[in-house]
Amino acid sequence: MKLGLALGVALLALVASAGCGENVTATPASPTPPTTSPFAVSFTGLYSGSTTLSNVSGGECVGADYGAQLLTAAPDVGTVTITQDRSDIRAVVRSATTGLTCRYEGNASLATFALTATACDVETILFGCSNGEARVLELVGSTMTANISGPTTQGVVATYYNVFADSTEAEQRKPVAGMILQHGFSARR
Repeated sequence: MKLGLALGVALLALVASAGCGENVTATPASPTPPTTSPFAVSFTGLYSGSTTLSNVSGGECVGADYGAQLLTAAPDVGTVTITQDRSDIRAVVRSATTGLTCRYEGNASLATFALTATACDVETILFGCSNGEARVLELVGSTMTANISGPTTQGVVATYYNVFADSTEAEQRKPVAGMILQHGFSARR
């Protein structure tokens, strides 16, 4: 019994003495980690290069015509202008071959980036299939992933379309298929 009482008194004395010290009401601030890795590469700059059709998925007669061009299609020449604020990336892709311009936004990490299109100059394209059928391609979206090594960046652009038939008027179009075009690209600063 005396041992239990002695332990209780010792514990009470320990708690009481802890309360006599400096009263700290806030925890000390921990250092803020940098938002960009010190090893991250800067992507900012103007790049010139080309894209080459590398894969076609779906698309009905449009997809078949693009698929037939996989081995023979000439590269599309253009530029990519990239601006970077920490890990936020913005890119403007301009095709010298087609005149199409798309704007992308996304994020970078170390030596890679991933972007999604926010706007393109052309949202619908009229396409004449080799079988004589006419189709309307409606741009759904586009993504770009890339890595950088020195002054060169390489990656993939995937563009998604809905394919329609029967009319150029949106309310009279008949949905036919979806299509994904993938292009490999290589560009230099």
